[in-house]
Amino acid sequence: MSEEQIRELEADLGVSLPAQYRSFLLRVGRGGAGPDYGLMTPTLCNGSWQWLGIGLAFPTQPTTAEFAGRPFVAEALRSELTAIETQEPTPEAFATDEELSHAYAAWDARCEELYDAQEAGAVFLSEQGCGYASVMVMTGPHRGAIWEDLRPMDRGIEATGHDFAHWYRKWLERTERRLET
Repeated sequence: MSEEQIRELEADLGVSLPAQYRSFLLRVGRGGAGPDYGLMTPTLCNGSWQWLGIGLAFPTQPTTAEFAGRPFVAEALRSELTAIETQEPTPEAFATDEELSHAYAAWDARCEELYDAQEAGAVFLSEQGCGYASVMVMTGPHRGAIWEDLRPMDRGIEATGHDFAHWYRKWLERTERRLET
């Protein structure tokens, strides 16, 4: 990507890109080859930025510039979501099916809201398949860290302990070893 494109992306995000990822976009590439099903590509579409996948299986991710610039609060939300999930409305707690239906709809909406809000402050970097993904934190104390979206197995979004450069180099090293055998 050009410096101008990166500045436009950062302006749209409302936050600067982590240094390693910014350097990668400027010097190496904007997406494509990379861990799992490849790197998502930041692309300007209809006046706003979104990260597009490669191929037909994963054409887009829900990352948008508006969402990526928000505070990253996945850890806090995971514990709140776990607590709320244990409070699922049960039929015996309500006098009528209608009351149960309303309570369940409100409970389900709150669970969905917390589930989705875990993505705030991050961008999707790579689709792992089956709904799993690698994300990079854009805001807060974990800025620049790679986390795994393990929500399909009800584990939330969890830290890998790696920054972008380590995560990408680790993939390069694994790929190189496979090619040598």
